[in-house]
Amino acid sequence: MATIGRRIASDGTVSYRVRVRVAGEPLRTRTFKRKTDAVAWAASVEADIGRGIYSPTTAERRRTLADLIDKFLTEHLPTKANNKSAHKVEVYLAWWKKQAGFVTLDKLTPQTIAGYRSRLTSQKSRRGGTLSGATVNRHLAALSSVCKWAWKELGWLPSNPVLSVSKRAESAGVVRFLSDVERKALLDAAAADPDPNIHTAIVVALSTGLRASNIRALTWDDVDLENNALRVLESKNGEGKWLPLIDVAATELREHFERDPSETGYVFKSTTHDEPADVNGAAWMRVKKAAGLTGAANFRFHDLRHTAGTYLNEAGASAIQIAAALGHKTLAMAKRYSHQSPEFTRSVFDKLTTRMAKKPAGG
Repeated sequence: MATIGRRIASDGTVSYRVRVRVAGEPLRTRTFKRKTDAVAWAASVEADIGRGIYSPTTAERRRTLADLIDKFLTEHLPTKANNKSAHKVEVYLAWWKKQAGFVTLDKLTPQTIAGYRSRLTSQKSRRGGTLSGATVNRHLAALSSVCKWAWKELGWLPSNPVLSVSKRAESAGVVRFLSDVERKALLDAAAADPDPNIHTAIVVALSTGLRASNIRALTWDDVDLENNALRVLESKNGEGKWLPLIDVAATELREHFERDPSETGYVFKSTTHDEPADVNGAAWMRVKKAAGLTGAANFRFHDLRHTAGTYLNEAGASAIQIAAALGHKTLAMAKRYSHQSPEFTRSVFDKLTTRMAKKPAGG
């Protein structure tokens, strides 16, 4: 039911305040200079509510995207992400707050968001070029998390407007992986390096496809040498998943343990033993330089993960199996390893040569 109140300001200006109250719905109010506009708006709101059409309340028209982002960062994000992923979300949301924080929630439409997505697309990156499609999409994903929470839990939005905004195409990027010759050179250089961690860390990375951050965080409680298994803690819920260790990796870890049989603490200890060693730090740079994997042949520690994915593909693993083994969220990420190394391609053609050389039976 709508009520309209006539109000007179100190300067004599007349206005009409509309209050629409319907059972089960929040109070909606708005002020007009003309009574005819107030009557028309009241009738429209009542009709929309009757048909189940969303009509923003006064509070929703006053709440801004900045208000929502602040509430999300304070109340929701700390319960859902680890420190590293939370920091990235905070960076993305800082952009939205700076650029569009003034936008009220009733104006936060797909069209509005698409306009800011276009700004992101043309924005310069630190290297001088434009932001990649992946970076633009990460910004959209962060905003989508905020809007989903506002919609489903707070009731501040009628839906998630980001879902109607198209994403930018993402480049698969160049998948750098080790050839057989490069792998041998790298492992030989690591074995000769004085750092007690680097050779084992590389073997574990090649055998499991784990990221440097996961390897760095490993403790001996996460290693089961009796059953040749390794536990990786999931970042979101603190639970872990167990990965099998192939014989080469299990043997390497046993030898690494025997060098410092403490049975506790980090697998890869720093010199102080109070914190884990940085397996992607100075020792890694020395080893890859000694192996000739710098300059034009540059190779990152993360490329060991790409190498593991490539080896799994060449061993006959499907995209689904690779995604499960490496913890990829989408099959598209796993399909990047569908290329074949020169060694693998040559072995295939060698089989063809052998087949072609065979004489037909009875010939």
